[in-house]
Amino acid sequence: MKQSARGWQEFWAEFFRIKHRHSIESIRDFDERFASHIIKALALHRGERILDLGCGGGDQAAALARRGMECLGVDIAQTLVDYANRTAREENLRAKFICADMREEQFREAFDACVILEAFGFFDDEGNTQVLNAVKTALKKDGRFYIQGPNPLSRMKKPWKGWQEVEDGYVLMESNYDPASGKNSDSFFYIGADGEQIRFSPKPEDAGVSTEMRLHTLPEMVNLPNTAQLRFKAAYGSIRLPLEEYTVTSDHLAIVGKKAH
Repeated sequence: MKQSARGWQEFWAEFFRIKHRHSIESIRDFDERFASHIIKALALHRGERILDLGCGGGDQAAALARRGMECLGVDIAQTLVDYANRTAREENLRAKFICADMREEQFREAFDACVILEAFGFFDDEGNTQVLNAVKTALKKDGRFYIQGPNPLSRMKKPWKGWQEVEDGYVLMESNYDPASGKNSDSFFYIGADGEQIRFSPKPEDAGVSTEMRLHTLPEMVNLPNTAQLRFKAAYGSIRLPLEEYTVTSDHLAIVGKKAH
């Protein structure tokens, strides 16, 4: 029986963000509804420039582009960037994707809004602050931001563990939340139809990739953006419309705000 350890960019990025994700029923409808929610929460208008940090396969950015936005996505995995650019070309969308570290301040006052979807908290406190500084630098004057992830309070339940059938095999996934550290850790193990077993092991090119995510509480998310001169405005608890205010029982925690003067 063949066994191997593969890195995020080598195998798991494409596996989870493209193959597995697109096997989920109604995922396209989910992305379209998510885009509608973001547009409402940020009061976006056609033609505005949107930066999507940690964009994965670019599904939400593509959904925003279908609604008339001009989008630039950034992700560390070249496989995902290539997939997103191919989708944009095939659909003739005003969207482009580049491979880069989301902590890098490489854009200056170029975007009307920035979104970070399920991708904030992968670094230590210094790294997460660098991400927020990159957001501030990239935004135009009065530019808006939207940062969304799981509600840590909803993760204070029993650890989740289970098998899922996927393309050509099965994957065992486990998720644990530690309230003391505020970190949610994931593990995954794949068994192919041919019996091949693959586990995750980071490679040198995976610098910055982590299976742990720091889930910030609402008070933290109110105050944390201040370190980068970003001002909190509101918090929402779902991706549904009409907008739903965040509560302790919400599945999601999304904050919106704008760049301080």
